[in-house]
Formats: sequence, C-alpha cells, structure tokens
Amino acid sequence: MSMMAFHLLFSEEAKNETRAVTPVFPGKVTGHRYMLMEFFCVDPGCDCRRVMINVLDTEDDMHVATINHAFEPPKPPFEDEGQTFLDLMNPQSALSDDLLDMFKKMVADDESYRQRLERHYKMWKSVVDDPSHPDHQKVRSEFHDDPDFEPAFPRKETVRRDGPKVGTNDPCPCGSGKKFKKCCRP
Repeated sequence: MSMMAFHLLFSEEAKNETRAVTPVFPGKVTGHRYMLMEFFCVDPGCDCRRVMINVLDTEDDMHVATINHAFEPPKPPFEDEGQTFLDLMNPQSALSDDLLDMFKKMVADDESYRQRLERHYKMWKSVVDDPSHPDHQKVRSEFHDDPDFEPAFPRKETVRRDGPKVGTNDPCPCGSGKKFKKCCRP
C-alpha cells in the first residue's frame, strides 16, 4: 500500500483543516506545537478506510510519530492490531507513545475531527479511483496503469485443499512409502 500526503491534492482544504495541537496536559509532549499531517492510500480500488498521521514537532522541526488509524475497528484476523496504533514500519521517537495517547483521545472526543478525516478519505479516493479526474495522474505512477505491472506484495489467493490435510509424519500421498516430511513436503 502506497501512501501520499493529503495536501498534495487538496492544498486549500489542508491549509484550512490540518490539525495542529499544543498539548497542555502534564507529560513529555507539553508545550510544543504538533502538526498532524494526513496521508492516504493511492492504490486503486483499495478500500482500506484508514489514514496515516505523521506528527511533526513544529518547534524542533522534526518528525516525532507515525500513527495509523482505521475508521472502523479491525475484523479478524487483524483484531489484535487495534484501531489506532503506532505504525512501526515508519519513524517513531521517544514522544510517540504520548502522542498516540493524545491522538486517541482527540479522535474519541472530537466527532467533527473524526468526520473531517473520513471526508478527506472520501475526497482522496474520488481522485484515486477516477481516471477521468483532472488530478488522477498526480497520485498514479506510470506503473499503475500498465497492465504488465505487478505489485511488490500481490494479494495471494486462498489455497483450498481437495482432501484432508497430510500430516508431516503421514505416508506421502505420492506413494513412495516415505513419510511426507522426508518426501514431497515443501
């Protein structure tokens, strides 16, 4: 899943609606101003329904957290991830845990902010999923519309067995007489 900054397509909305906060509660993050930059998926047809938030410390001019937030609670088998979590594939800092707590509280307590994030997601997807949209090419690389392009991590089809599962110590189904683990097991 590739992500891109919201402000690259919707600069006016971003200018007026990007959240900036100065926490006043006791803790490591108090006193600094943080900008919450929104990033959304550029994969066509994807309905991940999530936003990635890059938290920037505007006073120290540095990236301090990357938060991943889904608009709905995750379904199995991903329920252990949680709805809002630090995205460990992206940069974090010593402040990340406190900033995650702050973001979770904001999303829980501020209905208008939640609705704004979802509205931004819908705006974003309307560009990504519509090749006739004037800004569509801004979010698409030359590879996205190439029929020969294969994603780095393609979705795998679920493998369905015709018969019962063969155990590692069972006789190999090929008929060799050997145990499955010593014969045809991959």
